[in-house]
Amino acid sequence: MDAQPYHVGRLAEFETTDAEPWHLVLRERASGERALLCAVLADAVRCLTRTIGGQPKDQARLAIQARRWVMRRGEDWPYSFENVCAALGLHARLVRRRLLSLAREFECGR
Repeated sequence: MDAQPYHVGRLAEFETTDAEPWHLVLRERASGERALLCAVLADAVRCLTRTIGGQPKDQARLAIQARRWVMRRGEDWPYSFENVCAALGLHARLVRRRLLSLAREFECGR
């Protein structure tokens, strides 16, 4: 089976727009743990906006999983949404609100 490539589509616009709370974090060239944390957050953006490759059914499943990760409160595991945001110096509540807003926009066919 051929691997589906990532389709960044409009994701590049979100990652580089100054208005987004994570824009500087995702643009920086980090290494090690920080790069992994950036990749985790960027993957959530791709899943929520369905700009990740794959079949529509898979995209929907990934969007649901990403939404659950973003919505879950608490710091009970190292890669929880709140811990990822804190480690990247981002305000979790603001990033959560914006990510969920983006997800709604894409569900409505923005």
